[in-house]
Amino acid sequence: MTAAVGNEHSRSVLVSAEHFASRMVPEAPEVFSTPSLAVLVEQTAADWLKAQLTTEQTSVGSELVIRHTAPTPVDRTVTVTVTVAAIEPPRYDFTWVARDDVEEIGSGTHQRFAVDRARFLARVDRKRQ
Repeated sequence: MTAAVGNEHSRSVLVSAEHFASRMVPEAPEVFSTPSLAVLVEQTAADWLKAQLTTEQTSVGSELVIRHTAPTPVDRTVTVTVTVAAIEPPRYDFTWVARDDVEEIGSGTHQRFAVDRARFLARVDRKRQ
């Protein structure tokens, strides 16, 4: 698929205990957490972008805006759909919407950059030293 503004990509997850807010904050309710939503948004956008990259590239998230507006209990499916909002290589901007089986549960924006994998990993290695 040729990269174009308006392209969409979706990814879903069945809510289980591993996604609960209570895993991070014990007194939180057992519902789909905002960090789990963030992961799903990043994975969905990265999945779409992967097809646009060379084998020497990877993508990294640089900005994520989340409006998490409704709870989702266990055994419900959460689906995130990202829509390409702007393409200015190496930057790719997305809008996104999340829904569960009942309603919209969140929305926001996400930005990713295509980077040279070897250069990026070399930068990480320099920080390790």
